[in-house]
Amino acid sequence: MHQTGGELERRQEAFPVPHRRGQRREESADVFDWPELLAWVLAWVRRRGVVLGGLALIVAQLIWKSLFLGHFYFWQDDFHFMELALGNSFNWGYLTFTEAGHFLPGTLAITWVVTRISLYSWPLASAVTIIMLAGADLAALRLLRTLFGNRPAILIPLTIYLLSPLTLADIRWWSSALEGPPLQIAIFMALTAQVHYVRTRRFRHAVAAAAWLLFGLVFFEKALVLPLFLLGVTSGFLMDGPWPSAIRRCLVSYWRGWALQLTVLVGYIVVFALSLHSSGVRTRIQSAGMFTFISQIVKNTFVPGAIGGPWQWSASADAEFAYSHPPGALVWLSVIVAVAVIGASVWSRIHAWRAWAILAGWLAAADVAPVLVGRTGELGAGVLGLETRYVADAVPVLAICLGLAFWPVAGRSEDFDRRFAAASPGQLGRTVAAGLVGAFVIGSVWSAQAFQNVTSSSPDRIFVAHARTALAEAPPGTVIADVPVPQSLLLGIFGRYAYASRVVGPMESAQSAANIRWVASPDGTIDHLMVFADDGRLHEATVFGQASVAMAAGQTCQRVRRGRIATRFPVPTRGSAEVLHIPYLASAGVGGDYAIVSFGEDAHVLTVRAGLHDAYFTVRGSADTVTMSGPAVTGLCVGGLQVGFVVPSASGPVIPAQY
Repeated sequence: MHQTGGELERRQEAFPVPHRRGQRREESADVFDWPELLAWVLAWVRRRGVVLGGLALIVAQLIWKSLFLGHFYFWQDDFHFMELALGNSFNWGYLTFTEAGHFLPGTLAITWVVTRISLYSWPLASAVTIIMLAGADLAALRLLRTLFGNRPAILIPLTIYLLSPLTLADIRWWSSALEGPPLQIAIFMALTAQVHYVRTRRFRHAVAAAAWLLFGLVFFEKALVLPLFLLGVTSGFLMDGPWPSAIRRCLVSYWRGWALQLTVLVGYIVVFALSLHSSGVRTRIQSAGMFTFISQIVKNTFVPGAIGGPWQWSASADAEFAYSHPPGALVWLSVIVAVAVIGASVWSRIHAWRAWAILAGWLAAADVAPVLVGRTGELGAGVLGLETRYVADAVPVLAICLGLAFWPVAGRSEDFDRRFAAASPGQLGRTVAAGLVGAFVIGSVWSAQAFQNVTSSSPDRIFVAHARTALAEAPPGTVIADVPVPQSLLLGIFGRYAYASRVVGPMESAQSAANIRWVASPDGTIDHLMVFADDGRLHEATVFGQASVAMAAGQTCQRVRRGRIATRFPVPTRGSAEVLHIPYLASAGVGGDYAIVSFGEDAHVLTVRAGLHDAYFTVRGSADTVTMSGPAVTGLCVGGLQVGFVVPSASGPVIPAQY
């Protein structure tokens, strides 16, 4: 194409050519105009300042959250989900597994993959969490730009979303972190697609909104509320007129998009209901404690958290978790600040109240109602109302509604729905806003540090590390009593999933598996029975409970009378006792013979081995006497008996050794 001299000169100025080898430095200095290049860079930064500022906030948050996660480890449901992953193939039955009313195929899928890559690897699990957080952060920045344009003010709701302490407990608990951030991604991305659908009427955006709805449902059933949220924002802020009529016109004008979302919801509910029915879980509204829970979750948890609280926490019994516990004065201060912010927005903008109504609707439908369906009756309304993870999903909604309350959406004039002609909030308004944001940031950092100060995952981390080493060092022939792991790892409500063979056993290598035998119910002669202690080390086992009546001075063996050995207890044994321990010394002549051990209505056969040994039997009910009869009795020397529970002994070998 022919170019004039002026056009060619302008192109050369815009795209300078580096000097060739041998060309004089003086000529190259004329080619590069450094002041002009610097001016161009500064102009480029100014044009993209909002995006760059948002990305800087996101990077800072991800670094902060990475350091925060380094303080913790797997806990409770985390171990349970990993056990389920190890015990199942990646199939439809596993993905639709429903327990305690939760349907989480996305969570189960990620757990299955991570577990098989590296079992109990917290760095890997944390990396997954950070990746999902990064996705949610970028989705938040994209939505705010789509909804409000590139105004610097969008960095305020972005900051609130990124730093809110309400999400700390949610990401600390890995099984919750696999639910919360994906739902937040779905909220941001579905609303972004919905905004594009309304602005362009292109059906592909409606398909995208429905796809993101499905994505959220796969990870968290709370996404069932998402279509109502989309309807509220679309009718309340993307359409004109009174809200009721705007809702009707919104449903009619974009009926294809709503029909698509309804199809997704119906399909999901059918699959969910079938899975719930097969699991045997039954749910019902709990009226007891309803008002206590609502008061706690709103006044003492969400409102303080929305402005950077709760500032102080109450640790759980095992110090693995913490509940919101704001000081009373700060609770009322946070309520006053919240009322002032809402009042300022309603005073300045006609439609601001709609944003707060949408937020209240989300809290009621997504955060209050699900907990009332069965949960308050199990754990107590007062405690549940202080769990910030129940309102973590409301943080993105809070950020969006805050923007909608104070700024018009992109495409509308700055004066849209303003109550007064005076345009800008003025220097005073900007100063107050900056002060509130600053207080929020300081409070959030303080709250995060306070959370770390009252919690610790060291016991769990130490248990797993010691148990892994113990399995590797266990000698051939090691017999381990299968008892529950410490409750800091898994509570007893998980049943058999809380036993050491289910938690520790998967860490066995092929060699250690050949060296170890697990016994759920000790039966017969077992020398050097081992058991895992709370620190994850293998200790020699002993039975803690009731001991038989002490023998007379100078007597070392229970007497044999009429071909029987009868050993009495001072009082009848407790019905909750599980194991009977019989230490015995057998002569060589009775080796291989048997004795009948009777405990209450139970009878066990003991095959006697010559020498000094320990025998164990699982018992039920209560008894005041243990009798032994049979051909081996005459050659037995039986010491004192114990009945109770298998516990680690304070003496004997320890694996790995304590230094």
